[in-house]
Amino acid sequence: MKITHIQPICISVPLRKPMRMAGRVYEQLDTVLVRLETEGRHAGWGEASAAPQLTGETVPGIVAAVGLLADAVTGMDVRDLGRVSAAIGSALAANPAAKAAVEVAAYDALGRNSGLPLHALLGGRRAHEFECLHLLGAGDPAQDLVEARLRAEEGFVALKYKVANGDIAQEAETLVALRRQLGNAILLGADANGGWSRGDAARFLALARDSAADFIEQPVEPEDYEGMVQVARASALPIGADEAIHSIADMRRLIESGGARGGSLKIMKLAGLTRCLDACRLTHALGGEINLSGKVGETSVANAATLAIASAWGRPGWGLSLTNGYLASDPVHRPIEVRAGRARSLDGPGLGVDIDEKQLEQLATA
Repeated sequence: MKITHIQPICISVPLRKPMRMAGRVYEQLDTVLVRLETEGRHAGWGEASAAPQLTGETVPGIVAAVGLLADAVTGMDVRDLGRVSAAIGSALAANPAAKAAVEVAAYDALGRNSGLPLHALLGGRRAHEFECLHLLGAGDPAQDLVEARLRAEEGFVALKYKVANGDIAQEAETLVALRRQLGNAILLGADANGGWSRGDAARFLALARDSAADFIEQPVEPEDYEGMVQVARASALPIGADEAIHSIADMRRLIESGGARGGSLKIMKLAGLTRCLDACRLTHALGGEINLSGKVGETSVANAATLAIASAWGRPGWGLSLTNGYLASDPVHRPIEVRAGRARSLDGPGLGVDIDEKQLEQLATA
């Protein structure tokens, strides 16, 4: 069952409401869906989101990279996923989201044509219900406290507050207030998205100590490895990594040095399903905690892949972050749902979600 054609499709989708992260305001998703056709009956799909601050990739760059990856794997048998994944990895440097999209599309194509769900192709399902982590990113303490209460009433037991958006003392006070409001049974984290200096991070961590937060994610710039170690060693609250992780080696280095107690693992950062699953195994072996996550506002295509990783790996201790719910629309017939703060694994063939061609055409930008 040879790969015959790969097509990138650019779309833009507004978020339901703006999300503030490290001083930036995000209002829409710009992403590239990848359609991979084979000699079989069903095409496979993948997704690569533009994320200049996370992976360095833009929509035009992703399209160009997908073209090069298509040259590398067209004509290969999709049933030999190991060989296809190796060819994707060696075809060009960097471009992890583009690589991930093509690999996911290959897995999806094989799953659809063989009638197997993606988690079966990844070794089998180890869990099928997951507590999902909800993001609080209004940038306004009163609004975030209200939303936290509503989400807790809805059934969410894991919340992450976006910080490094304003006054450090006020944000620390808000995190403490969130803990008092939600109680100790809730998994509560805060995410600076690399927005602080070492000094600002240390100040926040001291002021937020009474929050008993389960983790503080990426307090300093991702390039400041020594700063991560310095801040983590001085902190009474656990430190997690996100933007600093671009490989399995990064995860090992951060945990072994004491720079992080765990991290947010994303398929798009780690260049594919197999590498993300390997990162889960390593993090666990090193005694670290795992948050499985997509980029804010990915469609159900990318989130189905993240959900498949969770199904094959098991319940991540720092929560599962599914992000299609932050979008105003989703180009699939039945978007992934989070009900009462929980999501269930998908058992349909491949990714388990089906593209809505009409909706896709409406969202396409080129």
